[in-house]
Amino acid sequence: MNAFYHFHGDLTNLLRRRWRGATPIAQPVTRSASIKDVIESFGVPHTEVGKILCDGLPAQFSRLVAAGQRFDIHPIPVPWKPTQPTLLRPRPLQGLGFVVDINAGRLARYLRMAGFDTLYDSSWDDAKILQVLQSEPRILLTRSLDLLKRKGVEYGRYIRTDSPIDQMREVFAAFGVTELNRAFSRCLQCNTVLQPVPKQEILQRLEPLTIRYVDSFSICGRCDKIYWEGSHVARMQRLLNGRQDFFSEPLANHRGSTAGVAD
Repeated sequence: MNAFYHFHGDLTNLLRRRWRGATPIAQPVTRSASIKDVIESFGVPHTEVGKILCDGLPAQFSRLVAAGQRFDIHPIPVPWKPTQPTLLRPRPLQGLGFVVDINAGRLARYLRMAGFDTLYDSSWDDAKILQVLQSEPRILLTRSLDLLKRKGVEYGRYIRTDSPIDQMREVFAAFGVTELNRAFSRCLQCNTVLQPVPKQEILQRLEPLTIRYVDSFSICGRCDKIYWEGSHVARMQRLLNGRQDFFSEPLANHRGSTAGVAD
């Protein structure tokens, strides 16, 4: 006998090609398997699933599939609140922190610019990312469906869009970001929280026009880069409203920075 699987919302776009358009998917039950394993066999990572109903009743990932059962698989509701426990994720995160893999690497810099705690290293492979997640639970942002299926990934999102601008908007929408209260509070290079630095201490590293027009500065205690705030916070806020003009200048010019090593 068959079990029946009905994927809802945009989960249908993540199904393997052969299963797209089948509503519901009917499959014979030939072995003992959890609903998590079955869902992922169709191509959908468990990290994209927000609710599972078995014959109308809530079910966990560990629920074993039996013949004749109907499963309704729903996406994570937007906005996603990973700091709140759910049946599928009873261990909530303490805050909104990210790990970005190399498949979406440019996104990490934009998230740091917006003030989000974002770990990224282009040298990290999948094993290293899983190690990081084990020691410090975060949300994995990636364009790799296979990585999201790994056992060590509890919180993650498959990035649907291509450009880092659209990816940033996608993340904002997914997590209900409507204000940027901590924009430009982190080093774009290493993610360290910036600290205020007196202007007099860094005068020898500043250009003449910067000395003339800017009075407030921050410094990264790890890589020694200096930052100051321009008009870009307001432009970042306009980004949230769907406008492109924030990114009309190269990223290197945003919140102007000097070289990380003093002359």
